[in-house]
Amino acid sequence: MRKLDLSDSLGMLVFLTSKSLERLAEAEMKKRLGLTSSQWKIIMALNLSDGLSQKELAEKIYVDGSTLVPIIDKMELDGLVERRQDPNDRRNNRIFLTKKSGSVVDSIIEIILELRKIIYNELSQEELESAKKTMKKIIDNADTVANKAM
Repeated sequence: MRKLDLSDSLGMLVFLTSKSLERLAEAEMKKRLGLTSSQWKIIMALNLSDGLSQKELAEKIYVDGSTLVPIIDKMELDGLVERRQDPNDRRNNRIFLTKKSGSVVDSIIEIILELRKIIYNELSQEELESAKKTMKKIIDNADTVANKAM
């Protein structure tokens, strides 16, 4: 029987890097702002494209749309977002940031920038750009293969 150790594979290292970064960001957002991972990601997605449908928002933050309902309910109660009826389709709501979210957005950005300084320590700008370029090529290659398989 053949064996394959995945622990040192590029794919596993990318996965572990992603999980590690997500855990760090989640811990800092919770500690400093009281926000869950989903909440701060929703705020940042709406900061780029305010007035998204629940489906669009779910796609932006890579979660199932049905899991967003209680999160958005809580955020609405906390005054961070508001639902407004879609003017083009009365059956749907669009999610918008509130004025209260403005200072939260600034705080999230500050935390992210602080964390980047820490985690990118001892990496040159060239190394970071090379890593991003490599990851983008891998994503494109994987997407091409996946799209052909569908």
